[in-house]
Amino acid sequence: MSEGYARENELVSAESNRYDRAMDVAIALSIVTFVVGMITFGDAVPLAATGTELVNFFAALLGVVVGGVGIVALFSYANVIPITSQRVRGLAVGLVVGVVGLTLAAFVLPVSLATMLGLAMLVEAVLVATAGVVSRLELVDTAPSMSAGLLAGIVFGIIGAFVGAIIVGSIPGLDAAVPGVPVWLLGAIVLGIGFGALAIVPREDLGSTLPPALLIGVLGVTITTAAIGVGWQWTPENLSGGFTGGSIIPVFVLFGSLLASWSAAKCRADFGARGRQYGAFFIINLNAFLTIAIMMAIVVFVTVKGVGWAFHDFSIGALSLLVVLAPILVLTAQHARAPAGTDEWHSAARQFFRVIPLAAVGSLAALLLGVLVTGTPFEIPYQYAILVDRSTVMLDTAVRVTPSLTVGNLLIILSGAFLFSYFLRRYGSLRNVGTEYERLSLVRQGVPAAVALLGLLSLVYLTVGPVLNSSGVGPVLGLGIATLGAVVVAAFALVPLGALVTGEGTLAERAHESAQLLNVCLFSGVALLMTVVIFEWTAVSNPQLGPVAPVPIVALVAAIASLCIAALVARARRSTDDTLRRRVLGDEVTLALATATGYVALVGLHVAATSESVFALGPLEVGTNGSLSWPTVLQGAIPLGQAPGGIFPAIIGTIWIVIGASLFAVPLGLGAAVFLTEYAEQGRFTELVETATNALWSTPSIVFGLFGAAFLIPRLGDSLSLLAAQLTLSFMLLPLVLITSREAIKSVPDEYRDASAALGVERWTTIRSVVIPAAMPGVVTGVILGVGRIAGETAPLILVLGSTIDATTAADVLGGFQFTTSPPFVTNEALLSSSAALPTQVWGIITAGVSGSPSKGWATAFILLVVVLLFYAVGITARTYFRRKINYE
Repeated sequence: MSEGYARENELVSAESNRYDRAMDVAIALSIVTFVVGMITFGDAVPLAATGTELVNFFAALLGVVVGGVGIVALFSYANVIPITSQRVRGLAVGLVVGVVGLTLAAFVLPVSLATMLGLAMLVEAVLVATAGVVSRLELVDTAPSMSAGLLAGIVFGIIGAFVGAIIVGSIPGLDAAVPGVPVWLLGAIVLGIGFGALAIVPREDLGSTLPPALLIGVLGVTITTAAIGVGWQWTPENLSGGFTGGSIIPVFVLFGSLLASWSAAKCRADFGARGRQYGAFFIINLNAFLTIAIMMAIVVFVTVKGVGWAFHDFSIGALSLLVVLAPILVLTAQHARAPAGTDEWHSAARQFFRVIPLAAVGSLAALLLGVLVTGTPFEIPYQYAILVDRSTVMLDTAVRVTPSLTVGNLLIILSGAFLFSYFLRRYGSLRNVGTEYERLSLVRQGVPAAVALLGLLSLVYLTVGPVLNSSGVGPVLGLGIATLGAVVVAAFALVPLGALVTGEGTLAERAHESAQLLNVCLFSGVALLMTVVIFEWTAVSNPQLGPVAPVPIVALVAAIASLCIAALVARARRSTDDTLRRRVLGDEVTLALATATGYVALVGLHVAATSESVFALGPLEVGTNGSLSWPTVLQGAIPLGQAPGGIFPAIIGTIWIVIGASLFAVPLGLGAAVFLTEYAEQGRFTELVETATNALWSTPSIVFGLFGAAFLIPRLGDSLSLLAAQLTLSFMLLPLVLITSREAIKSVPDEYRDASAALGVERWTTIRSVVIPAAMPGVVTGVILGVGRIAGETAPLILVLGSTIDATTAADVLGGFQFTTSPPFVTNEALLSSSAALPTQVWGIITAGVSGSPSKGWATAFILLVVVLLFYAVGITARTYFRRKINYE
């Protein structure tokens, strides 16, 4: 029962199989109640919800669970992710069964969400108690010890004493049985001793199940009978505050769910040493999650305080979110292919931890598909506060995911280009594989010539395009060339698909023989259509045959054909056991997926190149303006209106500050680290520099601000400016970059340098080609830490940048450059002017109370947190890239 219904080395009985399945359902049900308890703890769904509201909640939860389980099952069936553990499969089935049961109960029973949670806890208690009794009666094969152990007895004794004190102490009118002894103390002693004995005296299967079942049952009955209901309140005499049912019920649910999952996990692992191992594993992971939760408490607090204002009037189309999820789905699927940890890990745990991100993405995708299919927007209404004449006004708003089928072309381009490069990097080679058709050599020679010719025509249109257009020749010629190119691309997409469908032999044999055809046609189609789109941009035309635009239509047809090719080849790969052929077919699948995403990206690029407002294919639209509406992030302030506007200028200002500081500090710090480590003689000079660097890193930030205000500002136009802020924060970033870069370079083994010198390579070439690439992950780590510090610095920015909080426009740094004939030859008014920034805006609104709603200040803090995390994500991605590059080389 530990790893499968049929163990790897022995068979088990049918009763044990059913026992395992029941424990999977118990664990899954405890996970579901834990999640729902967390949701109710955050007031996302009211505990008093009944009727349609409750059914809709559990229906949405069912869709999420089915989506997550379904996407993992689909990838497992397609042999993309190896899910061999019956424990993981049983848990997945248990999740579906548990949520289906709760959904049906919500539909049938006229009860509230709180009562539903209480009933679910009673079911958990019954399952856990029944598992212990069944094991004690030896109806299944288990291996329990003689006792659950002294530690378990002490833990349950403490829990029992706590529960007894609460229950007895909350009963009014009870006098102390013993004079001078509080009645709650007697209850604590009695229940504490009773639960401790119940855990220690019986055999382990009863000692590990009956105490948790009793505790869970008591909590479940308390909630179900509304002894502690939604409107319940308790205000102890010695406390200034009190407790409510809205806060106590979620705590009971969370605590009961953890107890149920721990006990069911021990049952599922047969008790004994293996059961204690998994119980300890559960507790250790719980402790780790608790530590992370404590660390994330401040993040959650800022998020709760600011997320409402930050997302006021936020709306986005479900299709747009699905486009965003496509790259994430591919990355999580790749992440799930290799189990986590080492071979010493339990295989079920390894697979489970790897599929969690994929299941989460699949759950969200299922929810979005439900919005598209039903046409019903997903909406979370709420209120947020603004200040009007120094009075707080509550406004109604909502976060909406709409069934809009409009997608922005930039989103299509970014997602498609990312996936195209991802699959192309994973593509091997199909050269010298399969049948070499006679005409393929002509295609190999003709396509580059056609691409070059189209490139030449693009240059011609750049120079004499207005003349051609005014004469009427340009549009006709552009339409003919674009249409001809689209027809050729359509042929390139459909010919290999026809070869796979209509050829002789099995599908695997046809796919193997068509390797060269796929290689040439798919690559040629993308390259040719890309050139056609560039030609459209230079010709500034949107060629159409009546109401039909041939280029995007052919791009969609080619993308669908490529996906069909990928599906057929994947099916052929699944049906063959030949290792070499499976590798070839795997490269064909990767190539087909790459070209499919490339064609999709070209649809968005076509809209951008032709300045077409929207490309419509039935209800589906790709336009220059997508379905995203986010006033907080995409708008400036509206000082004179009731509408609060946004903080877009502050976001842009913070980004430019971080970019400017990094561009100055990173090259300088890395260069200094190379000199001090590789060239300078290690002695008093380097020790002095190291001491000064550490002292500079420990210097308070306000000192850097004073330095910038007293030294930089008088030399930069004598006014607060973005450039002064960039230089000031670069001085703060420089010491950390220098310190971490030196340590990273020192950590590079001397064998690398010696091997390069033995080959006769010059010292600088060795440093540039060997030492720095090997040290780059450590350098990037230092930059990540430094960026995280300077992005949130406030005191220096107040002194050198100011605290603008109502900026209506963002700093246009790139467009502000102007070249002159006199020194300094380049000027930029945006860099020499003050700008809004997120840290100073938070200070100005919340701490100083300059103006604006405090909710806006918390929202600004939340956005600042998101910006810093995005910088971290970029840095972590760069560090991962360099680490993989080192491993591959």
